[in-house]
Amino acid sequence: MLGKNKEPRPAPPARPAPENVVAGSSTIGKGMTVDGNCDTDGFLRIEGKVCGSVVANGLEVADSGAVEGDVVSSPSARKAVVVIAGRVTGTVRASLVEVRKGGVVLGGLEADEATVHGRVEGDIDIQRRLAIAANAVIDGEVRTERLMMEEGGRVNGTIRMGRQSEADAGGAARKKADPEKSAGDTGAEQGGDADSEAQGKGGKGAEAA
Repeated sequence: MLGKNKEPRPAPPARPAPENVVAGSSTIGKGMTVDGNCDTDGFLRIEGKVCGSVVANGLEVADSGAVEGDVVSSPSARKAVVVIAGRVTGTVRASLVEVRKGGVVLGGLEADEATVHGRVEGDIDIQRRLAIAANAVIDGEVRTERLMMEEGGRVNGTIRMGRQSEADAGGAARKKADPEKSAGDTGAEQGGDADSEAQGKGGKGAEAA
């Protein structure tokens, strides 16, 4: 009947977010190009191209994505995860890093822990644990506390295990920088001891006379 109040219809259920989207995240879509640095406090997924460095609280460079610069986790993100499935021309710095199969990093890695399935060019400095998968290729020096390397993984460079103390590292650096000076200092110390001994013998002879 006309004029009769209708019951309100229930609101439609909320649609679930896509699996690859994180709450508070941003996406640079496929085909998009950003010219300049990017800085965000949220999660960033890059499917397009960024011509500049990127700072984010967690980041994923998709297989279609590229960053022509460094990729750095936000200083406020203690355990931010950075996943590289595309191409990064700079250095990747984060707490946790994963270079997936097909991913390429041309400026090296700095992380607490890292797993490499793809290709990394440049030095890798890991504070705790590095895992090198069977398909990984690394061109550069590797420094890590612990290492797990699968058969088939390749490292074209030196692997250094453990962490040197600052004092040991400083002394080694000084010796490497000027080995002749270090040898001269040692000789001077030995010569000084010899002179002291000779003076001591001379003093005894004078007393006896």
